[in-house]
Amino acid sequence: MFFSSISEALSITSESEKNQIDGLQAELEAMPDTFYGLFWLYTHDFMYLSPSIEQVTGHSFKNFEKHGMVFFTSIIPPNLIENIYQTMNSQAEAIQNHPEYLFAEELLHINAAVYNLEKEEIPVNYNAVLLDSKVFDPISYLVFCSWIDIRNKSEHEIQLIETSLREKLLQIKSTYFRAKPDRYQIIRAKNRISSREKEIAQLLSEGHSTKSISDQLNISFNTVESHRKNLLIKLEAKNTAELVYKLNQF
Repeated sequence: MFFSSISEALSITSESEKNQIDGLQAELEAMPDTFYGLFWLYTHDFMYLSPSIEQVTGHSFKNFEKHGMVFFTSIIPPNLIENIYQTMNSQAEAIQNHPEYLFAEELLHINAAVYNLEKEEIPVNYNAVLLDSKVFDPISYLVFCSWIDIRNKSEHEIQLIETSLREKLLQIKSTYFRAKPDRYQIIRAKNRISSREKEIAQLLSEGHSTKSISDQLNISFNTVESHRKNLLIKLEAKNTAELVYKLNQF
């Protein structure tokens, strides 16, 4: 489902953050030879796509509204698709393993291309920030991204555009986190949870008792309790029920 604005797609209701996102969207839309999108990586759900994609590619915006990622994929040269996804996957994995995880000021960057109406390739540079994640295999990321038509542009011009874009993409990211303090806390806590705590967290979220977890992992009841209490502290949960609720937000 396409939303009419980035703030609406991100479900931002705070007036201050909404105004900031809307202002950044207006600045982005004013930049020539670029278009933007918000989607879930791997699950292929477009939430927002800027109408300026029509000016860059020549394809009717209605086609993107009607068919979403299916139509978008159809305008990518087939010989580039595998490389694009491999590059995207490896860069997303690097961010996943970064000590700061989603809070790192790291962008995905890919040299790509799209077809215009005449099936001519338009070289584009893709830049994106990861805003959030969902538990899938592999993990699905909420991605806000830009595509720059680099035809007839010097390296210096491209660099200037990308520097400006980087600043705006990171501003959108920081504003999203400010607007979602509960989500911010959960993502931050997730990054501090040990591998053993993740095991226990998974079992707790599946409804297992401390005794059951102790038996399954072949560790003492007290060790499981100690990990459970650490999880309560890290996720600022009052009890196991609230803890399980927050764990399910991962």
